[in-house]
Amino acid sequence: MIVRYYKNSRGKAVKLAEFYEKHEHHIRKEDIDHNALYICDRLRNAGYEAYIVGGAVRDMIIGLKPKDFDIVTDAYPRQIKKLFRNARIIGRRFLLVHVLMGGTIYEISTFRAANSVTGDNNCFGTMKEDVWRRDFSINALYYSPKTEQVIDFIGGFRDLLKRIVRPIIPLRIIFQEDPVRLIRAVKFSVMIGGDIPLLLKLFIIFNAHRIVTVSSSRLTEELFKIMKMDNTTEVFRKLARLNILRYILPGVYEIQKKSLFYDTMEKFDQAKEEHKLDLSKSSTLLEPLITDYLEAVVFYDDVANQTIGEVMDQLKTFLRPVVPPNVALLEAIRNVMSKNGFKLRYRRNQGEKPAQEGEEGDRPKRRRRHRPKKKADTQTGQTDAGKPVSPQSDSQSQG
Repeated sequence: MIVRYYKNSRGKAVKLAEFYEKHEHHIRKEDIDHNALYICDRLRNAGYEAYIVGGAVRDMIIGLKPKDFDIVTDAYPRQIKKLFRNARIIGRRFLLVHVLMGGTIYEISTFRAANSVTGDNNCFGTMKEDVWRRDFSINALYYSPKTEQVIDFIGGFRDLLKRIVRPIIPLRIIFQEDPVRLIRAVKFSVMIGGDIPLLLKLFIIFNAHRIVTVSSSRLTEELFKIMKMDNTTEVFRKLARLNILRYILPGVYEIQKKSLFYDTMEKFDQAKEEHKLDLSKSSTLLEPLITDYLEAVVFYDDVANQTIGEVMDQLKTFLRPVVPPNVALLEAIRNVMSKNGFKLRYRRNQGEKPAQEGEEGDRPKRRRRHRPKKKADTQTGQTDAGKPVSPQSDSQSQG
């Protein structure tokens, strides 16, 4: 490990960062996505700094395969966009660049200043400032493909080895700024095989209600990330213990107390470990969430008297505030029903009344109303609606 210092305004030497060599962090360059390396090389050749940052560095250090590779640089978004043909600038409060390569999107961000609040150049800063905008110390590690060193400003490398989730942002504001960090703290603790410090646990429980302010789309995205993890069951157990699950999935929170929900989740984790599932399909991720509800509520509640539309409506209510795609939810219902030997109808038989009216039967089909065709006035050359028509010639009418 190499330690570098700088002199402060009083002339005193202050530690800047710790640089960990290849034999200490054990990250192999061959394990890094080649497109991510190409992006870093392209930025450096243009005269900019470029590092792989965050979750990818964390995962590679503890021997996990990263899901994605984020890149950070001192180049401004418009400068980045000029270097890559398939790039677009996104964001409002803080601009990011998405580069599409090989069907994968790579996110490139510019170093942020400690007090970044706007989308202009004033919010950009240095790597030393950027580290304080990260949420937890284990996500604040920078890997340089050029020197193959891991750069650590705040002790995140040691926290990772000790399996500790330590926040960088002060506890009084970390969850106020972004309540999704409540979920991320739990997720990271399971991912690294560690635990959450007691003080952080108390703040999580106290701020759990803030989840209700998060948009449905972000909650759905975070849920799908959890379902793709290796140990989804443990994440759900911790979310329930820390009072978070009741705000993310109130329906699941209630049913997990009195059903075999965790048995279903353990089977799901086992299937993932044996590579039997296609995790790229949203329907696969939804199946273990809805299985117990369907078995407890639908299967034992006269399933033959319900349509698939009615079951979908029930499940949408059950999963709120999470809003999965309708197509994925429909496919998940079909799969669960098929495994249990059930098949739902798409509509009710003609003449049957809907179940919500308190009677057996199905909703009758709506009869189409046949409108009479509009006749054209041969003298005026117009239809009843006033649209002109081409009058027939004398020869045509005689023929």
